[in-house]
Parts: sequence; C-alpha cells; structure tokens
Amino acid sequence: MNRPNFRRTTRLLAPYLFVGPAVLAVLIFLYGPIAGSAALSLLDWNLLSSDINFVGAANYAAMFSNADFQLSAWNTLAYCAILIPAQIVIPLVLAVMLHSVSGSRMGTVYRGMLFLPTILAFSVAGVAWSWLLNPVNGLFNEVLTAFGLPRSRWHTDPDLALLCVSLITFWKTFGLNMLLWLAALANVPHSLREASRLDGASRWQYFRDIELPMITPTAFFISVTTLFHILDDIVGVIDVLTHGGPAGRSSSILYFLWQQGMQFFQFGQASAVAMIIIVVVLSVTWMQFRIGEKRVHYG
Repeated sequence: MNRPNFRRTTRLLAPYLFVGPAVLAVLIFLYGPIAGSAALSLLDWNLLSSDINFVGAANYAAMFSNADFQLSAWNTLAYCAILIPAQIVIPLVLAVMLHSVSGSRMGTVYRGMLFLPTILAFSVAGVAWSWLLNPVNGLFNEVLTAFGLPRSRWHTDPDLALLCVSLITFWKTFGLNMLLWLAALANVPHSLREASRLDGASRWQYFRDIELPMITPTAFFISVTTLFHILDDIVGVIDVLTHGGPAGRSSSILYFLWQQGMQFFQFGQASAVAMIIIVVVLSVTWMQFRIGEKRVHYG
C-alpha cells in the first residue's frame, strides 16, 4: 500500500479505533449481562448443577406472588418517597447557605464536615451507627435516658427500622448532591446578583427568579441519578446494619435480589427481579426525560 492510500485508510479507521474499545466495553459489561440476565430469568438453574429447566415466565409469576418480594417492593417505594425529596431539597438548602459564605475559611470547614460522611465506607458507617443505635448501651439511648425518656430499639424495632436505614443512607450520601448544587450555584454569573440587588430584589426573589432557572440542568441530573444512588446505597446500609430485618421490614428490592442470588442460589428468580427493576427504572427515567424536556433550561 502506497503512502497516500495508507494515510487515507488511517483517517477512515481512526474514529472507529478510538470509539471501538468503549463500544466493546459497553456491549460486554452492560448489554451482555442484561441479555444474560434476561435469558437466565426464564430458567430454573442455580449455576452450579447441570440440571437446567426452561420455565418461561414462571419465575416472574413466582416473584409477584412472593410475600417477601411484595414487602421489599413496598419498602423500596417508601425509601424513595422519603429519600428522593430529602436528597434533592436538603442538599440544595445547604448548598445555598454554603454558597453565601464561599471564600471564607469557615465555609471551607463546613463544606468538608458535611461532605465527610460521603467518603466513608459503608462498612465503617454501618458499624459506627450500630454502636450509636445499640438498644442496650448505645449513645442515643443514653441521651434519651438522661432526659428521662424511654429507651428505643431503633433499627431492631419493626416500626423504626426503615426510618433508621433511611436516615443513615441520607447522612452517608447527601454530600455528593450538595457539591453538585454548589458547583451549579458557582456558575451563576455574579453580575446577576448585583443587578438584582440594584433592582431591590430580596434573596428569595433572586433565588426563585434567577438562580433556580439557571441551575435546572443540574437539578435534572440530580433528579435522575438520585434514584440510582438510593437503590444502590440502601443495600450497603441494610447489609451492615439490619440484614433486611426485623421480619423484612427494612429490606429493599435490590437487597431481596441479592438474597435470592447469593444466599439462596435462586438465580432464575433473582434474574427475574433484576429484569423487573430494569423495566421500572427505565420507565421512571423515560418519564424524567420527558418532563425535563419542558422544564430544563440550557441557557
């Protein structure tokens, strides 16, 4: 091959050589497992024996009639109802407060203190909270006793377990959203703040009419990713603190999936749960994108 032809061929192949590894990785590590899970959900197989039976939709039917699956699904809805608004609104409020003191030494200290739980491992956070919430000699019960209040069973109480897991998950993960809000607020031109002051606008009016519309791209990103983070992060807290108990009251659908696969070796049923989760998450994400097309302003 002469030099001009070699250069022309190189120019034609170069984009595919750069994109190829990424496309290959997506096919192998994303779509490959999804396709494998979809196929496995139609089988009765524990991955260990040679006894493989095609059962069709029986795994899906078994899951929808499983009381533990139903309880985990309801718990997951409760987790989302508590954590999604909390993970969006509270970090935004904290970010607005920190943005007002940005540049000061105390602002940096506050930012570091609030973000610190995010970098802790779930095992460390879970062990620390299990000590604090210990029903016998935990610090929280000692405080209640000091004020003459009755002791609580905290995460071992069926009525409080879900709330305790929600609280710890929020404490562990809200720092990331707070930093995203801070970055978005920092990108709002300072000249707009000065102009609003000259026009006599209050701090709330400036936030509502100027800052909030300008940070809607970040709001959209946070609203989409928060759902994924919650589904994933809750599993870490449950695994360390409650193991889904008491009586399944703190279990989530993703933790139920893990139990079916890794504890009971029911990989067909676990794959059926995985496919149900994928369909639900994709549906919710599609709705978020449809809403985002009308609400998000990209400048």
